[in-house]
Amino acid sequence: MTEAERIESAAAEWLARRDGGKWTDTDQQQLDAWIAESVAHRIAWLRLSSVWERADRLGALRAPAAPAAAAAPGVIPIPLPAPATTRPSARAHRAFQLPRFSTQRIAASMLIAAAGCSWLGWKYTQDWQSEHYATAVGARQSVSLPDGSVLTLNTATHLRTVVNANGRKVWLEDGEAYFDIAHDKAHPFVVIAGDRRITVLGTRFVVRREGEQVNVVVEEGRVQIASTGNDRGTDKSAKSSEPTVLVRNQAAVASANNVLVMSKAPKQIDDELSWRKGKLVFDQTSLGDAAAQFNRYNTRKLVIADPALARIRIGGSFDANNMGGFVALLKQGFGLSVQESGNETRISN
Repeated sequence: MTEAERIESAAAEWLARRDGGKWTDTDQQQLDAWIAESVAHRIAWLRLSSVWERADRLGALRAPAAPAAAAAPGVIPIPLPAPATTRPSARAHRAFQLPRFSTQRIAASMLIAAAGCSWLGWKYTQDWQSEHYATAVGARQSVSLPDGSVLTLNTATHLRTVVNANGRKVWLEDGEAYFDIAHDKAHPFVVIAGDRRITVLGTRFVVRREGEQVNVVVEEGRVQIASTGNDRGTDKSAKSSEPTVLVRNQAAVASANNVLVMSKAPKQIDDELSWRKGKLVFDQTSLGDAAAQFNRYNTRKLVIADPALARIRIGGSFDANNMGGFVALLKQGFGLSVQESGNETRISN
């Protein structure tokens, strides 16, 4: 069951309890508290209660017709001829009769129809509250959120945020972002990346999404990684449904139903976060992996033509947007051949 469906179900239960009799002041206080918890609760309640009230008014359609007015004294009523129309058939007559359902059954049917509309309203409200951020290839952007948290978006990143009194949530659609989260025990910070949910209270960490693969690196504090399948009632015995907790200087790679956790030295963490300063730091990194990193930050792509060449190990610190300088160093240091072709720079022996 999705979040919207749970909210719809809860609103319907509150309506049934209220109209079922024995409604107390305590019940009203609990209902008011539930409505105040979030905008989504309030929208669901307003929509469904409005439908419920309209359905109740349908009972008036079954009220008996008023008796005909009596003729005035001394006046002989004269029957009027019937209109020259064809009498409706019994089939047509039945088509205009109202079904003899109770008001409650009518309301329940209308509530089911309204659920779809409420879902659209809830989604519209979420989108309306969202803030969207995106960076171009090679660009970075720092974003300050209303709760005091700060996000740093890396190259080619797209995400949206909803941060208010009801909760704190970020959807990472593509790319990579560094999260410096303000501590708020009452409102955990949640990052949705593909089918992964990363939950924190206050910490510093990085989330990178490439398709359905999600990488998480924790610089400070602790985070929990879980599958969003838990929210849809999937089989909790599946490996992906077991939450994974990461602490300082730990990283995880999550893909399909697998989560690989590894520990890293503080220097490795610093090197991986060097992109926040516009740098790429390599330490015994294969030339193929280094080329892939440069390609993330540049529209011109670096191609290593020879697989054996791609396995060469290199090190150093480089400007992420200065692929030309990196290629020049490869040419000078290793005597490699460089060929420019279209939007590619090809490196070969």
